[in-house]
Amino acid sequence: MLPRILKSVLALSANALYGSPPRASLSPPSSQNSIPEYPSQRSALSRPTPRIQVASLLADPQTRSYHLEIVQHPQKTAEFGQSNLSRLPITPPIIAQLTVRDPSGNSVVPEAELPFLVAHLSLFSEDGLTSLNMGSNIGCGNTPPILYGNLVSSIDQLEDLQGNLGLFFLFPDVSIRWRGRYQLGITLTRLSGTDPAGSIGLAAQGTVLAEARTRTFDVLALNQYTAVRMSISYVLVIHG
Repeated sequence: MLPRILKSVLALSANALYGSPPRASLSPPSSQNSIPEYPSQRSALSRPTPRIQVASLLADPQTRSYHLEIVQHPQKTAEFGQSNLSRLPITPPIIAQLTVRDPSGNSVVPEAELPFLVAHLSLFSEDGLTSLNMGSNIGCGNTPPILYGNLVSSIDQLEDLQGNLGLFFLFPDVSIRWRGRYQLGITLTRLSGTDPAGSIGLAAQGTVLAEARTRTFDVLALNQYTAVRMSISYVLVIHG
């Protein structure tokens, strides 16, 4: 009797020390509280964020930001003095690019606003501190305008040689009356306004949105002037 009891005690001690092999469960697995683990499908169905979001298209014009960058600066021209019919344009032509961003920083094209955006040229001294626009309006007193030509430009949607579409202002017909060194300023103005009914129309006074300055350029005497050698540094093509 004692050996049999001793053998049982030894067997229980061995199981406690080394552990017993696991027993297979005979009860069926319960599915009431179990949740099968599947790979998350959210990442597979996620789409890249569009560059222009719907909020960008509906943004209030008052919350947009406007930036002007001169992508082609003038280099030189010849003075035309009193000979308005023999004047030469500044070369190369001035080109400014407009970038419009919504409050989130996305680049947008405000189609409804484009017809009301204009850029205007003004003349400054070599250091850019003194405005030289006196007499810029023809018939204003007896002072002839120093800056002469098509000084206002509307927006053109154009492509460069790389196929990038952008908003540009072009000034191909601008001349300076007297020799010297000058800078040109470009001012972006919005001429639109909203009436009480919510319709967009011409405003009584334009709103200045952005400004930019050219580099200093030379205006020479006609007998000292040689044309700037044209290069295809910046070529634009009409879109559409």
